[in-house]
Amino acid sequence: MEKDSFRVRASRLFDIPQDIPGGLLHIEMTGDREVFVENHKGILELSENEVILSFGKAGKLHIQGSNLAVTAMNPEEIRLSGIIGNVAFGG
Repeated sequence: MEKDSFRVRASRLFDIPQDIPGGLLHIEMTGDREVFVENHKGILELSENEVILSFGKAGKLHIQGSNLAVTAMNPEEIRLSGIIGNVAFGG
């Protein structure tokens, strides 16, 4: 059995979501019109129909749809709008 990291233990102790201190990917969707992603590691592909984000060694996040556009972005967060058809994890 793996030992929990200090960040995971601290998040449990202080009752905060594990994705915040752990640097895990955090995804929020508003219906099929908007996707907000925290803790990504960069854009690998960007088109009107597909956005592929890296989240480090763990893999890629594929967002497919139509009329996709980046509406806000900083080094760790991205907000996409359009018609979201599919969100999936890939290797």
